[in-house]
Amino acid sequence: MAPYFGLRGYDNGVFSGLTTDTRFLEVMGNPNPTLLGFIVAVYELGCLVGAIGSAIWGEDMGRRKLTAVGSLVLIIGTVIQCTSYGQGQMIAGRIVTGLGMGGITSAVPVWQCETTPAHLRGRTIAMELSTLIVGIVLAYWTDYGCSSYTNGFQWRFPIALQIVFAIFLIVLCFLLPESPRWLASHGREQEALEIICVLRDGHPEDDRVAFEFNEIRDAIALEQEESGSWKDCFTDGGIMGWQRVAIACSAQALQEFTGTNIITYYAPYVMVHSVGLSSQQSLLLSGGLQLWFLVASFIPWFILDKVGRRKLFIFGNLGMGSCMLISGLTIMAGGRNNGIAAVVMLYLFQSFFTWGWMSNMWAYPSEILPLRIRQRGSALSVIWQWLITFLVVEITPVGIANIGWKLYIVFCILNWASILVVWFWYPETAGRTLESIDFLFASQTSLREVVKLSKRKDMGGIAHEMQAQVHQQKIEGKPEHQESATADIDAKS
Repeated sequence: MAPYFGLRGYDNGVFSGLTTDTRFLEVMGNPNPTLLGFIVAVYELGCLVGAIGSAIWGEDMGRRKLTAVGSLVLIIGTVIQCTSYGQGQMIAGRIVTGLGMGGITSAVPVWQCETTPAHLRGRTIAMELSTLIVGIVLAYWTDYGCSSYTNGFQWRFPIALQIVFAIFLIVLCFLLPESPRWLASHGREQEALEIICVLRDGHPEDDRVAFEFNEIRDAIALEQEESGSWKDCFTDGGIMGWQRVAIACSAQALQEFTGTNIITYYAPYVMVHSVGLSSQQSLLLSGGLQLWFLVASFIPWFILDKVGRRKLFIFGNLGMGSCMLISGLTIMAGGRNNGIAAVVMLYLFQSFFTWGWMSNMWAYPSEILPLRIRQRGSALSVIWQWLITFLVVEITPVGIANIGWKLYIVFCILNWASILVVWFWYPETAGRTLESIDFLFASQTSLREVVKLSKRKDMGGIAHEMQAQVHQQKIEGKPEHQESATADIDAKS
């Protein structure tokens, strides 16, 4: 799904250069920091509404159809934006574009997790996220390349270029298979089996194909008392349903509280108004920052599945918090040398974000959520993501204008506080099949116990023991009694 990640990165980065573009600002009526923040951030509100829509209708539509529809809506919004001649039309275009992106973002990460083998899931997503950064790099350098024009092309072309990514994504939706897990959960087991065979390059009698297919069916059996409705997102259901939705939502929120979107959306603005550079210098250094972002993104290809989600989350928060602290203190001190140090800290911040949170976050919510409510739970987590992103993007210009260096101290504290959340409540999921994670949650009654077990090397044994019981009950035609099965496994462990 490289076009999606490229689109997401380009879409996030393209407005960064425009926030200091005099011609764009003139067409928008030279907005003050509050209004400029709203023009940029209103896109996130559109994404939020799009995520709500996908939460309501997405599960019935399937992963592919939801992605294609979202891409079409995004194209319409982009056309409205790049033909704008005032604030009202631009705001409307930003909202419509966000509607499309909200739907796409709710579907693609789930689709990717459900079609990728467990041992390659982290690396595959890390590789895709390098493509996302390519999108951001392209956005920054497109802004820089177009900055020499003296007419509307200077800002209209960078916005319009998003359409190319969206068209490629629509084409892929017709070429790639639907998620076998979605098909199986909707009673289309034969189609699911055929797609697993294609994805794993095997046939129904292959052990690995049969094992994966049986895992999916057993996980569905484990959740058979659930309807996959909204109610199941807020109840335990014997599989810690609401707890897992809460983890997914909090993870999306904590990612935005790192402060990453201060840099993604406003790097040139920060370098002009916090550090004191010229507009041209800020565009050049911001483009270099995104190139460094791309280089740093190659490291997670090799460490994401080996090191694990929890350790990388904590490492990233520790590093980003330290960078925010030093940035704030150097900006407070002022002067050319301190300004250079602040820019260096922005570069280091991007590294820690890439290594600690970026790749992790595209896998973790989908890994944590149970199959029957994965689409709705993922959409709810995306709603939180866009809500907090809107908040951060909206307050950044105002915060820089009013409290200056103290804004960076706020994000330092938020990063370090996130370490405690991850330590106590985030289970390890790296290298586990989605179904074994389901059985792990079902085997315990306390989230803290799940966290402890997830760190053990033999944690798969408990999950697979419960899976064997469910599978045996299914063969014997007996109703599943999850509570007694859980009690048996707890006693043995």
